[in-house]
Amino acid sequence: MPTLAAAEASNAAFSPSYIPVAVFAGGTSGVGQAMAEALARQTNGRAHIILIGRNAKTAAEILARFPKPADGDVDSDGWAHEFVACDAMSMRSVRAVCAGLRSRLQRINFLVMSAAGPKGNSMSECGETSEGLDNHLSMRYFSRYVYSKELLPLLVRARGKGQHAHLMTVLGAGFGAPIATTDLGLAEARRRTIKCLQGVMFSVAALKAMIRGVEYNDGLVAWFAAQHPDIAFTHILPGQVRTVGAVLDPGWLLAPLGWLMTRLRSLITVSQDECAQWMLYALLDGERGLFIRDSHGDIVSSHVFSPDHKARFVDDGSATARKAGVLNGVPMKGYGGSDATVAGLIAYTEQVLGDIK
Repeated sequence: MPTLAAAEASNAAFSPSYIPVAVFAGGTSGVGQAMAEALARQTNGRAHIILIGRNAKTAAEILARFPKPADGDVDSDGWAHEFVACDAMSMRSVRAVCAGLRSRLQRINFLVMSAAGPKGNSMSECGETSEGLDNHLSMRYFSRYVYSKELLPLLVRARGKGQHAHLMTVLGAGFGAPIATTDLGLAEARRRTIKCLQGVMFSVAALKAMIRGVEYNDGLVAWFAAQHPDIAFTHILPGQVRTVGAVLDPGWLLAPLGWLMTRLRSLITVSQDECAQWMLYALLDGERGLFIRDSHGDIVSSHVFSPDHKARFVDDGSATARKAGVLNGVPMKGYGGSDATVAGLIAYTEQVLGDIK
């Protein structure tokens, strides 16, 4: 495990000859914001950084604090710091943002996805978006899938130029929970939500969605890493971070428990700026392949697909294809997918997203 000082030293060595293009989906708060700020400081503003989020006012305040390249610095042509508005609970909105970025960007070097919703840890709220998706999964999985699929051509271009090309999803890597095979969208779980005291809910469905999001992100990086073996894909655990979104909300019925857990977490959490150094350390590491990483950027497990490999996640009936924690026949610590469950997840995802026009 690298110390904080070691991570900061490693990050300080990042000095590319080109202007890096970094997109932070969820970059107006929490870990995503802190990572964007850390990259801006490290490059002295000599980067094209795009924050995607919902709050334009907050984004403007963040961008105003970014350092700017010195006037007359001829090596800084192409730098920009900008905000793009998006409601990540709407796949139509995410697709529109991706289309806009593809139309005007030549490449993307870093794509970081960290948005978990305004109440991403709420166990008292569950429901569906206007597009029929689970509220939690829309932010924690579906939007990230769309960003990945739609923006990967720009990462491919960056790699083709011999530059960094890294996709990172920040959520809950390393637990190795098997990917579900039934009720993938949690419609049945929502129907069975436990209700009490005139509709105030302790939602089993919400808790399931939070766990499923972690499982599904393992499948997401595995699927795309297999299709693009020359690019780095990381699912990383941020750990316990002091951010607004990290506050547990179990509903008012269990409010005392939530208050106690929040107080206890304050004793074991790190600031989002400290967390960002380890996340940035991981982002700038790893040239290609799939990486499952812990909260200090350490590699829990990794797999590099052969250059001629094509994604073939299928349920061929074999024990290997159905065994959780095995990728392409290789055991992976902290990874919960199997070739069969990833195939089922992606087929379901494509079907659901295909119905949203």
